[in-house]
Amino acid sequence: MKQLHYIASFITLALVLLTTGINSYADEEHEHQEDESTHEKHDTNSSNTHTEENHNAEGDEHDHAHEESGDHEDSTTISSYYIQASGIKSDIAGPQTLIQTDTLFGVISPVQDQVFKLHASFPSMVEKVFVQVGDQVRKGQILARLTNIQTLQSYSLKSPSTGEVTSRSVNTGNRVDAEEILVVSDLSKVWVDMSAFPENIERLSIGQRAKVYDLHDHEKSIGEINYIAPQMTGGHIARARATIDNSEGHWRPGMHVKADIEIGRKLVELAVKVNAIQVFENNKVIFEQQENNFTTRTLSLGERDDQWVEVISGIALGTKYVSENSFLIKADLLKSGAGHDH
Repeated sequence: MKQLHYIASFITLALVLLTTGINSYADEEHEHQEDESTHEKHDTNSSNTHTEENHNAEGDEHDHAHEESGDHEDSTTISSYYIQASGIKSDIAGPQTLIQTDTLFGVISPVQDQVFKLHASFPSMVEKVFVQVGDQVRKGQILARLTNIQTLQSYSLKSPSTGEVTSRSVNTGNRVDAEEILVVSDLSKVWVDMSAFPENIERLSIGQRAKVYDLHDHEKSIGEINYIAPQMTGGHIARARATIDNSEGHWRPGMHVKADIEIGRKLVELAVKVNAIQVFENNKVIFEQQENNFTTRTLSLGERDDQWVEVISGIALGTKYVSENSFLIKADLLKSGAGHDH
């Protein structure tokens, strides 16, 4: 009996231990699964977070690139070496005096009292003419030799002035009486005879400065208005005249020219040089300079002369801007990759 009781007790204890072990193993497996689940969830969250951070970073980088691209459309940075080597120069926007002008058209003619016509002193025969049209002569130079028909004595015709032979109407052996033989013109100064309409005449006065150009703008000269006709012609045109220097011989009688007559002056509060203006994206702009950085500034413009243009809006007084070779800045902005350092 005791042996049976002992065996029963041993079996009961074994069952209890077995049950306890199974439950403990199940609990450990459950905890292990929970740990793995938690770890996987953590990895998933971490991966999602990393992906979102990468996305945000890429978005920020894209936004930054876009902003830079936007800046490059109207600004660029150029090295100091390139600025100096390419002749880019700057000026400061400020007040200027504009010269107001009227443009007239005219023709070059000799100064009337500097044209000398030579005649025979007596009825004569022409022995010899020593000059041709276009020859330069000096005052006192012998131009022709003639023989008096009545006395058969020879005499000479001398140039009354330094100048140019502009006409010759006789040859050796011709008989001459009182007709013109030669013309010598001193063209060191010439007249500019201009046509002025009624609205022009009202603004003209003696002494006004006249800047004269040939029609190709190759040459220019400065003179003054010294004559305004008191009457209009049948075509309602009046004549105005200026005298200009022609010591180099560029202005030839008969040449058509234009003249800018200075009729007044106007002080403006803000102006920039005409050569600084560029057309960029259909706007008139200048390029503001801040050290090595250049930025387009769209302007509203007013009156101008041949050197300065009035600025109504677009920049402030004292703005530093490119005044020479501004087209190089425009070219740099237009090419691909504008805005990089050279």
